[in-house]
Formats: sequence, C-alpha cells, structure tokens
Amino acid sequence: MLELKNISKYYDQHKGIAHLSVKVKKGSVLAFLGSNGSGKTTTFRILLGLLKPSEGTILYHKRAIREYPSTLMGYMPEERSLLRDLKVFEQIRYLARLKGMEDALIEVRMRKWLEELGITHYRNRRIAELSKGNQQKVQLICALIHDPEIIIFDEPLNGLDLENVQLFQALITYLKKQQKIILLSSHQYESVEPYCDSVLYLYHGDVIFQGDLLRLKQQRQGRIMQFPKQCGRNWLDQKGVLDVHEENGYTTLRVDHERTAAMIMKELMRDDIYEIQVSLPSLRELIRGYMDERAH
Repeated sequence: MLELKNISKYYDQHKGIAHLSVKVKKGSVLAFLGSNGSGKTTTFRILLGLLKPSEGTILYHKRAIREYPSTLMGYMPEERSLLRDLKVFEQIRYLARLKGMEDALIEVRMRKWLEELGITHYRNRRIAELSKGNQQKVQLICALIHDPEIIIFDEPLNGLDLENVQLFQALITYLKKQQKIILLSSHQYESVEPYCDSVLYLYHGDVIFQGDLLRLKQQRQGRIMQFPKQCGRNWLDQKGVLDVHEENGYTTLRVDHERTAAMIMKELMRDDIYEIQVSLPSLRELIRGYMDERAH
C-alpha cells in the first residue's frame, strides 16, 4: 500500500498543496482531479522525489519511499519530454538504461510494448516524425518498460484520439490486474471515470473531497433522470429540478434528491411514459455539486 500522510508544500507564502493524506491499495486507480494550478503536479513531483515536501511523509509498505530505488515508479509527464532527433528505439533504450536495465531485457520488453500499442512499424522513425498521439505512446513505453510497481500518469489522454483513448483504458485494466498502483490526473472526466476506483479533488492546493468513487456518488442525494422528451413541459418549474438538457428526443434532468426523482417518475408513468432511467451522478456532476456547495 502507498500512503501519503499530511503532505504539504509551500513556496514561500504560496501554497502548493496542504495537508494531503491518502492511501492507495495495489491493483487500484486513484485519480487526482482539479483545474490547472490545483496541486496535482506538485503532488506527483513530491512522490517522485523531485520536490521535498514542507511537511508530511510518504510510505510504501510502511517504509519511507525514499528507501526504495527509482525503479519503484514509472512516470509519464504531461509535457512531451522526448529527444526529438532520436529514433523511437533509441529513446526507449536510453531511458531504460538509465533505470539500470540490460540491453537484452530492454529489447524483449520494447518489442512487447511496441506491439501492444500498435507502433512497431515506427520503431526506426525519429520522434519528431511522429504524431502527438504516437509520441504519447512512446512516453508510455518509457514509463512502463522497467516494470514499476507505482505508475504516475500526468494528463495521459492529451493528444489521443478516441481509438487510442480506448486502448489506454484497456491498458489501465491490464495494469490493475498486474496489481500496479496507478495514480493519474486528467481533465477528461468521462474518459477516466469508468476505471477509477477512488478520486481526490484539489482546489488551490486544498482537498475538496476524496474517497471511493462509487461510495461518493451514493452519498450524494441528487440523481440523473432521462426519458423521452415531452413537448410543452418546462421542467425547471418543477421543485427540485436543478438542470435540464434536451437532445436526440430525450430529456435529461439533474434533480436534488432521490425523492424528487421518485415524484417525477410517478408523474411520467401517469402520462404513460415508462422508458425512464434514474442513475447516480456522473463524476463531472459530482464535482459540480461539491463546488456549488463550496461557492455557497
């Protein structure tokens, strides 16, 4: 288990992160969420030993993380950090050697990951010649080739099209089965939500909420309703309806409580509308709810 205990980082009077405590089990994904400047990358740099915390400790299996070799972690930064004039195989081999890997093992694992990510045919191409998405895949291989136990992905979906987002999601599922600890940040909530076990939302260095994602959703009183659109009905006039969206012949309501959802469902059924879906809030709606509460 990875444990961050009361981690804070201050730059003179400026707060980078304050009193962050969290535990992450093997085989699970923790998503660090928040706008730019909220403290996500600061936390990652502290984990990697690139920054020293102002206070707090980081433990892995109850030992200080600084006692472990650098191969414990794999890191894919948000910004491209590749040497553009190198060929793909040269870039991967260079970084793998820095992790102490022998060339024979590097070659075996490189072939595996190039094939897994569908870029074997780019092996001898210069980094500069690759698309942003394929450069991202090369960075991914560099982060994984030494088989780290803890993997940090900082905005990993940047530059990926839908097909490659799905490929990344499949990769996360594979890494979870390998009992890796995965920490990631992303603004693409819909894409990361399906495989996140827990989330932590930061705002200007403060933790706004954190915990098991499903449990957080269940604790919120609001619900999402979807049903065929009814002409001439203004749902915002209905008590407890917070938001209305209409698209492709369907109405989607965000309501304040499951009791409101039950009342609206009864009304719809009296009008012979039975195609009704009631669901927990999405990750984006969960964030909106917490931030609305903070604003008030």
